[in-house]
Amino acid sequence: MIKKLFGILICMLLITTVLPATGLNITKESVKQSLRLSDALIPPDADKRAQSVNLMQAPGYYETSEYMIGSIAVGEIFLESIGGNDPNTENWQPVEELNVQMEIGYALTQWWAVQNPNAQVSFTFDVHTAVPTTYEPIIHPSAVTNDAYEKLWVSEAMTYLGYTSGDWMQQTRDYINYLRQSKGTDWAFAIFIIDSTNDFATDPTTPGAFSDGFWAYAYKGGPFCVMTYDNDGWGISRMDQVIAHETGHIFWATDEYDGNNEYSGYLNAMDNEGSGCVMDTCSLCLSTGTQLQIGWKDTDGDSILDIIDTNPDTNLDSYLPDPTTSTTLVYTGYGIVVPYSNNNPQISNSGNDVTINTISNVEYRVNSGTWQNANPVDGTYDSEKEHFTMTIGPLTPGTYTIEARAQNSVGNYDLTLASDTVTITTGNAAPNKPSTPSGTTSGRANTAYTYTTSTTDPNGDQMSYWFDWGDGTNSGWVGPYASGATAGATHSWTSQGNYQIKVKAKDTSDTESVWSDPLAVSMPKQKIQLNILLLKLISILQEILQKIKT
Repeated sequence: MIKKLFGILICMLLITTVLPATGLNITKESVKQSLRLSDALIPPDADKRAQSVNLMQAPGYYETSEYMIGSIAVGEIFLESIGGNDPNTENWQPVEELNVQMEIGYALTQWWAVQNPNAQVSFTFDVHTAVPTTYEPIIHPSAVTNDAYEKLWVSEAMTYLGYTSGDWMQQTRDYINYLRQSKGTDWAFAIFIIDSTNDFATDPTTPGAFSDGFWAYAYKGGPFCVMTYDNDGWGISRMDQVIAHETGHIFWATDEYDGNNEYSGYLNAMDNEGSGCVMDTCSLCLSTGTQLQIGWKDTDGDSILDIIDTNPDTNLDSYLPDPTTSTTLVYTGYGIVVPYSNNNPQISNSGNDVTINTISNVEYRVNSGTWQNANPVDGTYDSEKEHFTMTIGPLTPGTYTIEARAQNSVGNYDLTLASDTVTITTGNAAPNKPSTPSGTTSGRANTAYTYTTSTTDPNGDQMSYWFDWGDGTNSGWVGPYASGATAGATHSWTSQGNYQIKVKAKDTSDTESVWSDPLAVSMPKQKIQLNILLLKLISILQEILQKIKT
């Protein structure tokens, strides 16, 4: 019977501490006093993030929470003091850890995730309890006023989890980037939870808060936020509202209780001061400004939010040789997603244009026929840039227009089709047009100069080349050379003037190509250089002087 009563008491405790409070009189002034107007911090490594360059379309190392669209991995890290640098005054209890996980879970999966179905927000969690630190975080100042202690206990926690490179910010960024990759999500951030049970009971000055009075804060745009168990006077039963507020900061939403109209977020939107919602009083509702700041806008009403409502690009490699005698054509190319422009005005934002879209398919058609699927080179369409290939044929002789279009993960196609036209011939095909001859364009008469060219043969035949020097003479057939090899010939002009050099090729079947584009050359009159005249003058003077002496 005693065990049953104890079980009932535990269940009642869980119910009263987990369910969000309703009907509470939360005023704007109480929130201002509690949050102290500065719970959104600029990351200490903001300069690195602002200067980072991401050459890919997918979010990079510093872009871990650019907008709240898609899947999000959340690391929950429970700090457990073990003594050493500070006395051990707090000890997590299993029921407390469960309370925190349920409050965070409610705020994220039961509230944030359902606010906009078009955002398709989902959360997955990575929970680490009993993460040791030799410090007792709750007895020290928060990073809002002094990050000296945060550096220490965060670094110890990250080192324990296996992330040892750099300072505490880099360690945490390494962790959440690994978390994003391992969980296969679009974004990630961490929550450090500080036990404050004993502090709440024994500290008359700042119960349930850090020594400077702060008890919850987040870094704008990530990588993490910090919570205390008792949330100052809010208590564990309202942690869901507080973590909902801090998560807004992680995704660039600004406070709406400080009297400042701030612009923030990927869409560069202004908040709604005094909204009475989550970024104002922590009430579980969203202002229009907050929704825009976290990226929720659908201008055309197609249920695809603007930030991901873009069209991909398609590149189709030209078929060579053209014309060709092959009746089966193998094409290659790639599709690539296009990001929406990043307009975030915050100085700590990277400013890089990134998208969570991927290429989901590439299609092709022949002469405006039925669209067919091309094959991904790596076997799966699942990244921001995908190379593809397709084999077309056998085809009959004729001219064909091949078009390709990529499709992204929200279903949008490339609206400007990639296209190539190729001609299939029967029997032997003439060599392709040779390149414009290359060589000296200005020289002297009676001086030999060498000129080169090349082309390919659709049948792969060897070829000979005929250079027309533009002075009534030619090289005759020079060669043979392999298809694609460079050929050359030498010529000297006997008189000054301007000439046009052109070249043609023929294959082993004596089928000739068209003439190349001409190269203009000039053989101007030879001018006596001034230094030569001076030398001759000096020589004459020397002869005169020699005669005078003798």
